[in-house]
Amino acid sequence: MHEVLRNFLHKSILVYIDDILIYSRSMAEHQCHVAEVLHRLRTYHLFLKAEKCVFHQPLVQFLGSITSPLTNLLRNKPKALTWTPAATQAFDTLKKSFTTAPLLVHPDPELPFIVEVDASTTGVGAVLSQQQGNPRKLHPCAFFSCKLNPAEVNYDIGNRELLAIKLALEEWRHWLEGAKHPFTVLTNHKNLEYLRAVKRLNPRQARWALFFTRFHFTILYRTGSKNVKADALFRIHSLEPTNEDPEPILPEKLFANPISWSEETLPEPNAPTGALPGCPLGLQFVPRARRTTLIHSMHTSLGTGHPGINGTLSLLKQSC
Repeated sequence: MHEVLRNFLHKSILVYIDDILIYSRSMAEHQCHVAEVLHRLRTYHLFLKAEKCVFHQPLVQFLGSITSPLTNLLRNKPKALTWTPAATQAFDTLKKSFTTAPLLVHPDPELPFIVEVDASTTGVGAVLSQQQGNPRKLHPCAFFSCKLNPAEVNYDIGNRELLAIKLALEEWRHWLEGAKHPFTVLTNHKNLEYLRAVKRLNPRQARWALFFTRFHFTILYRTGSKNVKADALFRIHSLEPTNEDPEPILPEKLFANPISWSEETLPEPNAPTGALPGCPLGLQFVPRARRTTLIHSMHTSLGTGHPGINGTLSLLKQSC
């Protein structure tokens, strides 16, 4: 970067690793400086990430407003540091900032980890946490968030949640792979609890499942209302709020003869009224007095595949 932009260094730009700061005395001059830098980058086939760029700003924030008394000690390359009261105050402020909330706690390999994940149609979020302190409280150790690429956006919700787990384990594999204790993955997609029991997976899921064998963990379901930390992280990439229903991991073609019930299958005529306010539209309300009869009817019918207690015992005896 310094070689490519050498002509502009300390005249109109500052460069730090892959960051470029362009500064000017006026807007007209600034537009010329920006155009020169962009032209130079294009000449050398270097590319910018648009979502990380900010143009024509009257004010920017620098990291180190606190540390400036310390960095000032290094100006003009002194042979010895001349310590000042301002430097002492800056050093004490830094120590306090690094040891108090809301900073993350350092992971302790002697304690089990908890990974919280969530996904949307545009991004995924994850939090690595541990129970630390006395008394024990859940503290975050690291955060992770990323935007889905165009192919991943087309995944159904089950595969996006599964992708969130994979990306989180990749991000923190140096802590989680070979961890002393089994760790827990919390997700608000209930079907993922049965991931390891599923015998038939599509090629993508099979590759991910092979990757998961490197880790010793358990997937647990947690309602979306309690999965707020990971939820907040993926919403960084959300275009608008989404409300999706959980979908099965297995494709529909693997389900044979799914059973559904209509009004005609109820043992008695459907109650004309009595639905409570707020009941979902398109669903049938069953009064409390008729629920036991309905459940008994559904569980004793041979067509449901669950022919009551006697039927189940008979089937088990035949299979023996």
